[in-house]
Amino acid sequence: MEEHTPVSAPQALEDLEVCYRDFIEKLKKSKASSVGEVMGNFFRSQGNPRVSYAVEEFDAAMTERLTTLTAVLETCPAEEACRLAVQALELMLFYPVPKDNTVAFSLSAFEGRAMALLPFLPPDKQREIASRYARRTTPRQMLPNQKKLWKALSQF
Repeated sequence: MEEHTPVSAPQALEDLEVCYRDFIEKLKKSKASSVGEVMGNFFRSQGNPRVSYAVEEFDAAMTERLTTLTAVLETCPAEEACRLAVQALELMLFYPVPKDNTVAFSLSAFEGRAMALLPFLPPDKQREIASRYARRTTPRQMLPNQKKLWKALSQF
């Protein structure tokens, strides 16, 4: 049985930030390096295998770190949990929009995972974030996971 070292809430948030930073770097490095590779990726049903691998790796790492963060936030006082959850939402939803479409699409595909942080936000903070989120990406342009998150934020 594995023993887990207790993690502080700020450390759990930092671990999530590092996970995102590493993912973005891997996506940037996954670019095809030749015309032949571009054509090969175009005709593959799965696209660029380096991007697929980076996404799969990030999915597992991000899920683990987000689970750790939410578990730690449950032990924090409400105000601190809200403050840290808002910081995590800044990272997950309001990142600078990347110029690279692969990076931008990959990040937006994971925005729905932010649902795990909503229980730590009071209704007024959820409404504020929902409004800001809709200004960033209009509901008509949202992916299904983004629209689901926006609706959950807007319910109050």
